[in-house]
Amino acid sequence: MENLEIITRALNGSARRGELIANNLANISTPGYKRQDIDFKSALKKEMGSASSISLKTTRSNHLPFSKQYASVQTEQNSRNYRNDENSVDVDVEMAELAKNSIYYNVMSNRAAGHFSSLNRVIQQGGQ
Repeated sequence: MENLEIITRALNGSARRGELIANNLANISTPGYKRQDIDFKSALKKEMGSASSISLKTTRSNHLPFSKQYASVQTEQNSRNYRNDENSVDVDVEMAELAKNSIYYNVMSNRAAGHFSSLNRVIQQGGQ
């Protein structure tokens, strides 16, 4: 699978997760509403299939090594009810998840921009 395709799918998953978080926040006062979330990183990994066996290496001594344990962490589905109205949305959790998702989306957007910038350089220089 090509890098740009992976980035595109990651952006789509992040956008979908942002929609779910926004929906959770919109339904914070709805009695009986259950929090919704998607672990799009696992979904992306599953969709990539054999292409997900990307090998990562450390290039500096202070880089953290990649471990399967980090890749297998699942998003906890918050099905606990904290309120009497059976609504499971916690505004603090949602805002933290929204911030994390925004950072991830920005990183993927920058990677896509870098990819297109590289292509633009190749086109402008004409292989010189």
